[in-house]
Amino acid sequence: MAPPGAELHLAGFGRRLSAFALDGVLIAVIAVAGLTVGAILIRAAIPGTASIPTADQNLPLVLLGQLIDLLSLIAPPFVYPAIGWHSGATPGMRTLGLRVVDARSGDRLSWGQSLLRTTGWWWSLLTLGAGFVPILAGRWRRGLPDWMASSLVLAIQPLPLTWIAGPYGWVMGPARPAQPAPLIPTARDTTEAEEATRTSWTWTDVVPVLVTFFPIMFGANWLAEATAQGLRINAGSGGALVLSYADEIAVYGASLLLIVLLVRWRRHTPVTTLGLRLPAWPWLVAGVPLGFAAYVLEDVGGVIGRIVLPTANATNQCVGIRGEFGGSVVLTLLAVAVIAPVSEEIIFRGFVFRWLQGRMPLWGAVLVSAAIFSAAHAGWAEPSLFLPVFLGGVLLAYVYAKSRSVWPGVIIHMAINIVGVILILAYSGC
Repeated sequence: MAPPGAELHLAGFGRRLSAFALDGVLIAVIAVAGLTVGAILIRAAIPGTASIPTADQNLPLVLLGQLIDLLSLIAPPFVYPAIGWHSGATPGMRTLGLRVVDARSGDRLSWGQSLLRTTGWWWSLLTLGAGFVPILAGRWRRGLPDWMASSLVLAIQPLPLTWIAGPYGWVMGPARPAQPAPLIPTARDTTEAEEATRTSWTWTDVVPVLVTFFPIMFGANWLAEATAQGLRINAGSGGALVLSYADEIAVYGASLLLIVLLVRWRRHTPVTTLGLRLPAWPWLVAGVPLGFAAYVLEDVGGVIGRIVLPTANATNQCVGIRGEFGGSVVLTLLAVAVIAPVSEEIIFRGFVFRWLQGRMPLWGAVLVSAAIFSAAHAGWAEPSLFLPVFLGGVLLAYVYAKSRSVWPGVIIHMAINIVGVILILAYSGC
């Protein structure tokens, strides 16, 4: 691990703080530069104050500007540290002779560990540095990012030199052998399985669930509307709210019941194989930062989707949320930010993605499941939603693969929907 003529010691707080400051400057420069370039391209393509171009305007230039803005919002604060830590050190750490390693084995961090360390880094920033305080007092000088990723930050220390007799005379060389790097044998084991095992359920189980999802949804919607008309229930009334909840519970409940029947009774497999188990605690803590990152990703993806499909209806979801729950924040959040995330994570990650995961490479399963997830949301009603939901589905599937549980995805999904619902209800129009 250490270069020739050097050994590794626990890194001090001052050195780590200097590396943090240097990385912060680099992140800010990259983000500001990218946002500036993106804004220049968009303004060059869109005359006046229009925010979305019409079909006859410079679409390729706008798309390029939006993509640069996307990278500028996501890459510097999330991708920059994750790639740096996966490679052994960020540019700031490398400049000051620091390395980040797995606390148990001394190996480089896996991608899952790097993602966890990034979210711990963000939690530490959001708590005004509270997550970094243990570095000052702890024996192993580990903060929240290190606890979450099971990592350790080490400093490269040159060995003392002395004169050593060589075959051609005296030369300078290390005065003693390098000491082993300090590691923590009792640290949390973060070893990841190389390949997921195949599930007991097959395409003959998955296809019926996906094929019946839309008919169940349309049937439940039609029944709710027919009931409302027959009983003369007005929109926004208590009766309408009851019907909205009955509609949602019927759609998700029918799909979940079918999954349980197929997995538990047809395949004789415990339902815990769907990911209904608690993961390591860092994955639960990582849910909120990843949720806000996913929301930004989806938001920019939504703008790009509206540019690609300028004539598509982009307000169906907004109108539906406002109309179904009468503008009540509590009732809307219960439906959209509790019932929907739990149900959809079990259906699309625990059942569909888990089936794909054992039958194709990881990223193939991630992309295919994200496309299925997005198609179920966008469908015929709002095609401009396909890209943003697809991007969110990629993150959710990857987190499921690394955590082996639906619950981190539920937290991420909840964070996305909570922010979206609040913004929808906060503004007067769709």
